[in-house]
Amino acid sequence: MTHITDACGHGLSRRATLWGLTGGLALAGLESRMPRAAAASRHAAAIQATVIASSPHYLCNAVAATRDGTLFLGAPRWDLMADTPSVFRVASDGALHPFPGGSWNAWKPGDDPRNAFLMVNGLHIFSDDTLWIVDQGIDPTKGASVPGGQKLVQLDPRDGRVMQVLRWGEDILPPGSAMNDLRIAGDLLFVTDSGLGGIIIHNMRSGETVRRLSEHPLLRATAAKPLRGRDGHILQDRTGKRPLVHSDMLEITADRKWFYFSTPSGPLRRIPTDILLDSSLTDDQRAGRIETVIDIPTIMGTAIDTLGNFYFADTEHGRIMVLTPEKKQLTLLEDDRLVDGDALFITTDRHMLVPVAQTERLPANNAGVNAVRLPFITLGFALPDTLEGHRLGGVVSSL
Repeated sequence: MTHITDACGHGLSRRATLWGLTGGLALAGLESRMPRAAAASRHAAAIQATVIASSPHYLCNAVAATRDGTLFLGAPRWDLMADTPSVFRVASDGALHPFPGGSWNAWKPGDDPRNAFLMVNGLHIFSDDTLWIVDQGIDPTKGASVPGGQKLVQLDPRDGRVMQVLRWGEDILPPGSAMNDLRIAGDLLFVTDSGLGGIIIHNMRSGETVRRLSEHPLLRATAAKPLRGRDGHILQDRTGKRPLVHSDMLEITADRKWFYFSTPSGPLRRIPTDILLDSSLTDDQRAGRIETVIDIPTIMGTAIDTLGNFYFADTEHGRIMVLTPEKKQLTLLEDDRLVDGDALFITTDRHMLVPVAQTERLPANNAGVNAVRLPFITLGFALPDTLEGHRLGGVVSSL
C-alpha cells in the first residue's frame, strides 16, 4: 500500500455494514443477491463469495467483525511483509487504517516490543464485541520471539483503547513457543501453541493460567505429512526446508463438551473439555482421552457453529468444507480465488468471512520464487440455512 492513514487521526462510521471494494457492495447486502431460501436449497456451487476487503500490498491472514459490521484484518510480518502495520480497521469506503495507531503499528527491529505488534498471527472478536489479537512476538530478522514481545492484546474496537495485555513466563511459554489462535468459552481463554505443541488455558476471573499437553506427539506435526497447497504444491523454501507447524486450529462446541484441535496437516482430533481442564490428571492421562476425528488435507482455517458443524478451509482443493457431527463431509464453497483461505470467521448475522493469504505463493513456501498476485483479498458470503439437506447453525457465543 502506497499511502496509509493512521486511524488515530480519522473517525470511522459505525454503520452496521461491511463494505466490499467492488462497487461499494455491503456484506449485509449479499442477501439481496442470494436470497436465503434459494441459497438453502442449492449446492455449494450456487454460493457466490464477494470481495469484502482488499489489501494492495500487505498479506492478511485473519479477519473479524463486530456486531455492527466493523471489519478488522490481521497482517503478519511474514516473508516480504517486514513493514506491515500488523492490524487494520477497514473503513466504510474500503480504506485500510492501522489500528489502534501510533507505536502499536510502527514496530521495527530493535524497538521496545512490549506495546507494539511484532508478529500478529491471529485476531478474533467474541460475544463481548471486543477485539483480541495474538502477537507471537517474533522478530523476523532473528526468527524467534523477543522478551516481552509475545502477548495477547484486548482492544476496544471503537477507539482502540487497550483493555488488557496478557503475557506469561517460561512456565507457560517455554523457549520456542508461538501462540497461534484463541477461543473464549465463559471465563476461560484457550490458546494453541504452534511452536512446540500445547494448549494454554487462562481463567480470566481468577487469573490462573495452565499449560496442557506440552509437546505431546498428538499435538505435533510430522515431516511425513508435508503442508500442501493447490495442485499438490508442497510448501518449502529454496533449500527444500519445509515448515513444521504444530497445534494450530482449535474450536469448542457450543455446549463446551468438546475441544477440537489440529495441526495444519491434520488429523483433526478432539478431547472432552472437562478432561482438558481436570487438574487431577496427568498429560498422559489426558492424551489417553484424545480421539482422532478424521484425517484431513492441509488446512489453514477453521470455525464451528451452534449445531456442531466443523468448517475447514481445504487449501489443497480451494474450497471450504463442512464436517457434520455425523462425520459427513459437505462442500460449502468452491472458488478459484481461494488460494490458501485462512482463519474462518462467522459473523452474528451468519456470514462467513475468509481471508485469502496466498501462503503457498510466498518465496519461503515456493522454493524461493515470489508468485504472489496482488491484491490480497478477503471474501465473504452468507451461510445457507441448509446444505444438501443438512442444517447449518450460527456463531458460537463465548459467554
